[in-house]
Amino acid sequence: MKIGIIGPMSSGKTTVFQSVTGLMAEHATGKDATLGVVRVPDERLDVLTEMYQPKKTTPAEITFADLGGAALNADKLSALTGALADADALAVIAGGFLGGDPASELESFLLDLTFADLSVVEARLERIAKEIHRGHKEAQAEQPLMERLQAALGEGQRIAHLELNTEERKALRGYQFITRKPTLIVANVAEADLGNGVAASVARAAETHGLRSLEMCAPLELEIAQLPPDDRDLFLADYGMTATARDRFVRAAYGAADLISFFTVGPDEVRAWSIPRGTLAPSAAGKIHSDIEQGFIRAEVVAYDDLTGAGSLAECRSRGTVRLEGKTYEVRDGDVIDFRFSI
Repeated sequence: MKIGIIGPMSSGKTTVFQSVTGLMAEHATGKDATLGVVRVPDERLDVLTEMYQPKKTTPAEITFADLGGAALNADKLSALTGALADADALAVIAGGFLGGDPASELESFLLDLTFADLSVVEARLERIAKEIHRGHKEAQAEQPLMERLQAALGEGQRIAHLELNTEERKALRGYQFITRKPTLIVANVAEADLGNGVAASVARAAETHGLRSLEMCAPLELEIAQLPPDDRDLFLADYGMTATARDRFVRAAYGAADLISFFTVGPDEVRAWSIPRGTLAPSAAGKIHSDIEQGFIRAEVVAYDDLTGAGSLAECRSRGTVRLEGKTYEVRDGDVIDFRFSI
């Protein structure tokens, strides 16, 4: 799963990217973005590691992408739409460093993203009109949906907030609308402005668009990320912090993408796996290996709270909290799963 980081010019989005990916990232430069693979902090993984004492512990991972962003004109809107095509969710950075009004800049940037989608819809409506003239019934069926999107976007609404039925969602699969992607707003403020109301004004602007927000100081977080672990703990203690904003951002982005984690445990490895919420058991098994998905028989499942409360899988079995689930089971966040399969 990929989280695209975008924002107005001088918002500090690249510094945010660097502070989030930090020393734990494996960087690769793609055609449209700089990529960083980030481990998702999860206290449950630490608890399971303590229980099983495995040879290896592997956290879930997500990819962050530093994408384009500036004052957008028609050409940049088109380029940005292409760069965002494979992003599963977005983090929009609102910066407060140069004495401007980050809330107003955020409003303008979000409006630009709405216009980007509107231009796609209007272009499609023009093609639909031509296709209807040629007698294409499929285009005629799509026209009401596109006209509905046109009206909503014209009023500044996000596509993500429209109530769409199954057929309408299916019809939109081929489009990479920006305002349909889950989006998190990050108020990137100077160290001196932490907690002084800048982030609150950004949060109010975000709320008008139905979006969540959080506050961070990217330069400070970058400094923390570059410290050795022991020094990092002392640094946080000096600032009265129990966790970094970086960790809060990664967790929030994980949630914004509507991802959940399930776990596999054993003496060799304790591992967290990220999947979209609503994933069925065979598809979750496919995250581990395609052979397990193809040969899926059933899943032995125990909830994280039940396992840690009982202290062992054997005790869970005696309490009757271990379940055998089939192909239609929807994996839940925190499930500890052993997949049974036959090749």
